[in-house]
Amino acid sequence: MIENEFKILLTMEQYEKLLSLYKWDRTVVQTNHYYDTDDLRLAEMHITCRVREINGAYFLQMKFPAAKEYSRVELERTLNSLPETLAAEELFRPDGCVALPEVKRLGALTTTRSVKRFDGVEIDLDKSEYFGKTDCELEIEFTDETAARSLLAEITEKLGIQPNSEVCMGKIRRFLEEYTKTKTAP
Repeated sequence: MIENEFKILLTMEQYEKLLSLYKWDRTVVQTNHYYDTDDLRLAEMHITCRVREINGAYFLQMKFPAAKEYSRVELERTLNSLPETLAAEELFRPDGCVALPEVKRLGALTTTRSVKRFDGVEIDLDKSEYFGKTDCELEIEFTDETAARSLLAEITEKLGIQPNSEVCMGKIRRFLEEYTKTKTAP
């Protein structure tokens, strides 16, 4: 599947304000267990490998670059448990992708996600915790780009955010930045 989304990193104040603006369809707690090699080879190839845990269920998910800058190819399958390592043969490998290495679990990021659906658009309002850090993010996933841009403009105006703020570092990048800091800390 192709995932199309805009992302905005929010302050806690903006998060709380946005949380109060809508009646949310549902709230879910999910934990992303991220996998890579010690030298972060998947990250260098812009590939995300994670096992998402929701209510005791595990889903191996991999994301690969797609044609548009705000799009990614996402592949998923169910797992029976949370592995510490994943062999190369267990990973998805799209056509044209180089051979992938065995990967190990680097750590976890737990997100409380509030979801609101509109026609052709879904808002995911996330508060994530990892390595003792908390951050907040708005994701607008869409099949209708015009509706998504309209909703994005409405939200950024209400929150007082610059309209071109939709590009932010994704969760995996923020996670890996903190992982690297903790790995190199004395």
